[in-house]
Amino acid sequence: MKHLGYESCLADPDLWMRLAVNNDGVEYYEYMLLYVDDCLCVSEYPREALAQIDKYFPMKPGSIGPPKIYLGAKVNKVKLPNGVEAYAVSTSQYVQEAVKNVEKLLAKEGKSLIKTANAPLTSDYRPECDASPELAPEEATYYQSLIGVVRWMVEMGRIDIATEVSMMSSFVAMPREGHLQQVYHIFAYLKKHHNARLVFDPSYPDLEENDFERKDWTSMYDDASEDVQS
Repeated sequence: MKHLGYESCLADPDLWMRLAVNNDGVEYYEYMLLYVDDCLCVSEYPREALAQIDKYFPMKPGSIGPPKIYLGAKVNKVKLPNGVEAYAVSTSQYVQEAVKNVEKLLAKEGKSLIKTANAPLTSDYRPECDASPELAPEEATYYQSLIGVVRWMVEMGRIDIATEVSMMSSFVAMPREGHLQQVYHIFAYLKKHHNARLVFDPSYPDLEENDFERKDWTSMYDDASEDVQS
């Protein structure tokens, strides 16, 4: 990749980028996302960029084209209300399969997911205050695997459960029965809301400074410093 002029991103080594120029002479960065045998290109000239890689790492015939699925998430184009076309990713298929697996295991125990999960976690639940019994080793391992599944959903775009998954991930070393029930609650929520998708709007937001109400923070907090420039 370095031979082709790409540099690996410090935040994610699987993301490669290089400086390019579009037809208008404007410089921009084109990106190449590599993960095992999956390759996704973000560029003004994606076919040309992928063809360069094909010289060194032959790709399947006919595989170069608009993305349809990437790392388990479906990729498609949508038209926004302002007429702009944008790419969107959906984890619906992956989510539904994961939910089915959880339901199969619960069915063996004569249990099922609740049908009233309107939020990822139960209202006012605080996992750090959960004092229920610790899970047995086998159940703890299952808890850890479920956390891995929902964390991957977040990676693929389910940012609506990101906070809750992060909270429950803090207890993989010593999960409790209450923690497992809340993870089941996340899956119950996902069953009802499996069809969510993340849209990447390429347009710039039209924001004006006067659109935001000004607040005097120093009058709201006693310990706030008054030596603040606006």
